[in-house]
Amino acid sequence: MPTSPAFQIPPRTSKKLTVRDRMNRRRFLASVPLALLYVHTGQALAQVPAAAGLRVLADRKSFRFGSAIDLQNINDPIAAEIYIDNVNSITPRNELKWSATEKRPGVFSFGSADRMVAFARKNNMRVYGHTLIWYRVPGWVSDITDAKTIQATMNRHIKQVVTRYKNSIDAWDVVNEPLEYDAPDLRDCVFRRLLGDDYIRMSFDMAHQANPGATLVLNETHLEKKSDVFEQKRARILKIVEDLVAKKTPINAVGLQAHFRPGLDRIDPEGMGRFCAALKDMGVGVFITELDASCHFLNRDKGFTPASYADIFSEVISVAAEHGDLKGVTVWGMSEKYGEPDEKATDPAAACTKRVNLYDENNAPRSAVDGIRRAIEAM
Repeated sequence: MPTSPAFQIPPRTSKKLTVRDRMNRRRFLASVPLALLYVHTGQALAQVPAAAGLRVLADRKSFRFGSAIDLQNINDPIAAEIYIDNVNSITPRNELKWSATEKRPGVFSFGSADRMVAFARKNNMRVYGHTLIWYRVPGWVSDITDAKTIQATMNRHIKQVVTRYKNSIDAWDVVNEPLEYDAPDLRDCVFRRLLGDDYIRMSFDMAHQANPGATLVLNETHLEKKSDVFEQKRARILKIVEDLVAKKTPINAVGLQAHFRPGLDRIDPEGMGRFCAALKDMGVGVFITELDASCHFLNRDKGFTPASYADIFSEVISVAAEHGDLKGVTVWGMSEKYGEPDEKATDPAAACTKRVNLYDENNAPRSAVDGIRRAIEAM
């Protein structure tokens, strides 16, 4: 099995402002009363976090710490600054998915993804690719009815996308969410219907052929949470990985999405720890790939406070680092100010409209920042 390339943090450079310049500017903004932060139009300037971001710590530890990012984030100076100061890796949230790169058969579009890669290169960041094979595909893919055609289509798609970014993207979610969301069963998707369970192995082999040096990841939900069903999901993923390793399939890591719903979900440190350790014994690492939280179910947990987010973010990272071969952590967004409303936004019982990230609607840091800082410092 190929090993993932060593992580060397490139030196940070800036044509306009040094790190010290940015930090001094932030301290100045933080010291100015909010009443003075107005422009002539009467609109308040968005606050930028005053403290030094997490990237300084991550770079010092040679640790991959990243975030999902959207196109509008790189065009907004304040949003972009939050990424620049906090992460050394980005995951394009939608721009590398099949529905963005190949909407029509054989017609590829990479403009949006190219802009993401250019932003990362300019700011000395790595790029994590998300995702190659997922059950959510354009209709023309779902309409394929024979095994030969779907296999050729998969191979063309993976080859085109991975080869294009061979020198820019060093890790990929090769297969995303192969299991049902709340069950340990393999998901019924077009790839499995036509190729059987072996479509997972085929996907990894195709990605490896396109870029033998890339870190290849199997990404799944609920692997860090407590319940009998989620324990069964962990067992099913371990069996899949064990079979792939036995066939010398080039799988380097499993991704734990880590979307938490306080009041509904609980971290399972014992079960998650055993899972990460079992992967490590097989020579397979782990990534935390989509870490965030929700406040929709807080009415179920009266003892939950804003400070509790720190414990969630810290614990999931710490368990993975202590028991597994933790390759990196990605949060699923930096600031709620720039986030999109999620699927429960229209629920009148919901306590919020967006997922909880590291900074709130005013770009003020949440306790999650300190939680992540603690976890990385302990490594």
